[in-house]
Amino acid sequence: MAYRAGFPVALLSVTSSSECPSGIVGNWKSQRDSFQNDAKLLGRAFAFVYVGSIVDQTISDPISDDLRKEVVSDKSSALDVRQAAVDWDVAKALTDTDPFAHAGTSWPRGFCERIQPLIESLAPELTSRSTIEGDALRKWLDANANSLDFDELETNTTY
Repeated sequence: MAYRAGFPVALLSVTSSSECPSGIVGNWKSQRDSFQNDAKLLGRAFAFVYVGSIVDQTISDPISDDLRKEVVSDKSSALDVRQAAVDWDVAKALTDTDPFAHAGTSWPRGFCERIQPLIESLAPELTSRSTIEGDALRKWLDANANSLDFDELETNTTY
């Protein structure tokens, strides 16, 4: 999601330790100037936050402690996106950010279906390495990801 949204990714990790968090470490706020569209950036930021939860919903196993921690982290990250909307004067209050959150949860479902083969091919890579730095991940994705018009995906999704 971050790769397609144009967000820089510093790290992708499937192991959690005191030195290295589990998940995707990226900085969507750094893209504000290049996006020049706060509403679009906020919608993509919510998608970035929620896409992991959307993928996790397909898991039928009992919820693990690690997954519970990720849910707490996702809530914190979603609050960060809401606060950015207020700070950037896109919304007057946190409660006025629901349209961006809705957009961020709606179209990523179709996105996940489209990139499932890519996720499945990345899994063995992550299993063998457990952590991939941003530049290495970008090179891997450039070599393995099919083209996808992110703007078209956002525009053509029915809510």
